[in-house]
Amino acid sequence: MNSSTLAATYDLRLVILSVVIAIFASYAALDLAGRVTAARNNARLTWLIGGATAMGIGIWSMHYTGMLAYHLPVAVYYHIPTVILSLVAAIGASFVALLVVSRPHVSAIHVATGSLAMAVGISGMHYTGMASMRTSAMHHWDTTFVVLSVVIALVVSLAALGLTFLFRDEKHDKVLKGVCSVIMGFAIPAMHYTGMAAVSYTPMSQEPDMTNAVDISGFANTTIIVITFVVLGAVLLIPRAVTAPQKPAQSEA
Repeated sequence: MNSSTLAATYDLRLVILSVVIAIFASYAALDLAGRVTAARNNARLTWLIGGATAMGIGIWSMHYTGMLAYHLPVAVYYHIPTVILSLVAAIGASFVALLVVSRPHVSAIHVATGSLAMAVGISGMHYTGMASMRTSAMHHWDTTFVVLSVVIALVVSLAALGLTFLFRDEKHDKVLKGVCSVIMGFAIPAMHYTGMAAVSYTPMSQEPDMTNAVDISGFANTTIIVITFVVLGAVLLIPRAVTAPQKPAQSEA
C-alpha cells in the first residue's frame, strides 16, 4: 500500500446490519417469486413491478448501508442523481430475477441468461453507487478484485435464481426457506465487500464537484433502513388470497 493511501475503516455495526437487510430481502425474494407465479394477467404485471421495486430497494439499501459502513478520514458526500441511478439498476436486476423464476417452465438457458442479466444489474448498481461518492480524494481500482466481484455477482445470481425457482412453491417448509435466505443473505454482501476491497483512495488538493451532492447523515441512513423494512414487511404481510387466481363461481341450480 502506498504511504499516501488513506486508511479506511469499517463500522462493524453497519456491516452486520447490511447482512441482516440482505437476509430479509432474500426471504422476500423467495416469497415474492411464489406470488408472481400465482398471479395472472394484470395482477402478474403489478406483482412483477411491485415485487421488483421492493426487492430492488432491499438490495440497494444493503449496498448503501455497506457503503456508509466504510469510513474515510475525509468528508464523503453522495451525488443524488447517481444514487437514484444505482437504485434503478437494483430494481432492474430484481425485475429480471422475478420474471425468469415466475415462468411456468424454466430451462437452463433461462436461468443462465437471467443470471447474466442480473449480475450485470447488481454490478452496475454497486459501481454506479461507488461513482456517486464525492470526496477530496482520488480513487484507484485493483482490477483483480473488480473482476472477482463481478464473478461473485454472477455466481450469486445463478444460485439466487436457482434457489428462488425451487422455493417459489408454498409446499416448501418455511424453516428451510429461511435457511436458504440466510445463505443468500451472506452471499449477496460478499460481492459488495469484494468490490469495496477493490478501491483505495489517495488525497488530492482539488475540491470535488459538489453539484447535487449531499451528506447522508445517520438520521437519513436510519430512515432508508426503516423504509426498507417497512416495504419488505408490507409485501410479506399481504395475504396470499390477493395474488391467487380466483376460481370461477359455480352457478346455482
